[in-house]
Amino acid sequence: MTVLVTDAGFAPEDWLSGFVPLAALAPVQPQNGRLAIDLAVPVMRGSDWLRLRAALPVAALIRVRLRHVGDTQAYDLARDLRAAGFRGRLRARGAVAPRFYTLLRRAGFSEIELTADQAVHQPSEHWRNERDWTPRRGLGLSSTQPAHPRD
Repeated sequence: MTVLVTDAGFAPEDWLSGFVPLAALAPVQPQNGRLAIDLAVPVMRGSDWLRLRAALPVAALIRVRLRHVGDTQAYDLARDLRAAGFRGRLRARGAVAPRFYTLLRRAGFSEIELTADQAVHQPSEHWRNERDWTPRRGLGLSSTQPAHPRD
């Protein structure tokens, strides 16, 4: 069972059309204009990026697997996809944690995919998009306190 995390909380999976791996995109024609692309890793070689960019106009959803919680390449890919004009749903899955939800949203992800086990261990109240979050506030510092005081 898949659980989606959005700013509104937990929701059931609503994408029922399946996912196409990036490697299979070349011969694929979207059915009914609905194409969902599955990226197993957020690392794009030149030819992969060109194939993905060509599919953006017909893609409704792109799912990116984070290999570890601090997978900055996934964050960069999300930003690059948004900068390239992708306006559809951008989903993160894999090594995701509630603490990084705000950063995932700021990078351009619109939703998070959790397994049933992840949803049990990371309940909906833990997933908050803190729009006023700043790195200083996240560290519990006031704006006048230095992040690293000198001795």
